[in-house]
Amino acid sequence: MIRPLPLLPPLIAVDESDETELKLFMASVIAESVTREEPMLSDFVGNVAGNVDWWLQHPGQGVHLKCTVHGSIVGVVLVKEFWNLSSLFVSPSVQKRGLGRSLLVAAIDHCRGKSPKGAIWLNASPNAVAFYERAGFTARESSQPLPTGFKAMQLQLPA
Repeated sequence: MIRPLPLLPPLIAVDESDETELKLFMASVIAESVTREEPMLSDFVGNVAGNVDWWLQHPGQGVHLKCTVHGSIVGVVLVKEFWNLSSLFVSPSVQKRGLGRSLLVAAIDHCRGKSPKGAIWLNASPNAVAFYERAGFTARESSQPLPTGFKAMQLQLPA
């Protein structure tokens, strides 16, 4: 199992007042780290904005954590209904320092005993597949078509 690295800023719960900053932050990370190609960029940005809207309507039905540095969001994770990892974004300026791993570990810890699937599921973008594999996620079958290079994955949660 993965472990967080020490000396990272604290992870705190997302607040509804973070909505606009979150959407702008995630759109920026998508454009820098995932794709700049249309219509895929617009689809991804719309999807993550929709996930934030879902969370605003269902605040107690998942885990939504952020990390800030000097008052700005640099990392965020959202797991809807304690099994659907919908968003995990880290600012490119602080990637490869353990923040994504820390966000993932914290989310997993919050989901233990609450996931109706006994697992966390996600659809990893091509640039994130190796990250999730190192964290112990494995391939799973998907009932929906995924964009090229994306991989449906899961992590079984121990009881």
